[in-house]
Amino acid sequence: MGDNGMHIFIPFIGLAANSLAQVAVFRFFPRIGLLRSVFFGFACGFIASLLVTPGAMSASNFAIYVLLGYCYFHFVNMGETARRIRILTELADAGNGLSLGEILGRYNSKDIIDRRLTRLINSGQIRCENGRCYTGNVTVLAMAGFLAAAKRIIFGEMR
Repeated sequence: MGDNGMHIFIPFIGLAANSLAQVAVFRFFPRIGLLRSVFFGFACGFIASLLVTPGAMSASNFAIYVLLGYCYFHFVNMGETARRIRILTELADAGNGLSLGEILGRYNSKDIIDRRLTRLINSGQIRCENGRCYTGNVTVLAMAGFLAAAKRIIFGEMR
């Protein structure tokens, strides 16, 4: 993009490609699933960033794109998994509100754990054999370890 300062937009072009690709794949190929669509979008955004970069992408643009992709992942994930977001959405959709009993019926801890375990099993993140569960695909586990290490570095020991 030359010396005119346009290079600062490269990570944002990547983010736009990331979000457009993720939404398109998730809507048109729902069997792929949310997590894989996010990974696919991230890869598309990275490729788009490389394509609009003259020469080699700078380390700063690479880092900014990765951080923007990370933020996008959490934006998507928050609406999907955060209970408070889901409860507020369900209350808004209900029109006449929901009773405390209706809310507790939808969000009892056994059902929440059952749904979470089903998602983890279906995505291959855990596997169950002989009544015991084990880690499966370690991608998300590796991300969790990275985040835990980053928190320790930034905030010190968390209690």
